[in-house]
Amino acid sequence: MIKHIVLVRFKKNIRKEQIQEIFNKIGALEAILPTMKSFDYGKYNGSADRHKGFDYAFYMEFENEKERDEYLMHPEHVKVGGELRSMLDPNGPDSFLAFDYGTTLL
Repeated sequence: MIKHIVLVRFKKNIRKEQIQEIFNKIGALEAILPTMKSFDYGKYNGSADRHKGFDYAFYMEFENEKERDEYLMHPEHVKVGGELRSMLDPNGPDSFLAFDYGTTLL
């Protein structure tokens, strides 16, 4: 199983409704790409000194690396990913962090 975790920091002028809309679009990819086994997202709610400026995270699972890679290259993912990136804080590269890991690999 491959876990795909993404942390993001939105521009200050992005409204909550816009954030909800982009997460709805990402979640809708599950219907187009059945290799996406799950999807979840949320706003950071921990200690102020631990989040490194990231506002939100989302998470999805794939059966294996091949399915994850197919998702990453799919035109609908590329399209929605472009929309998401246009909403992120442009100040530095730290507005986006993706971390993928396999549950059977050490």
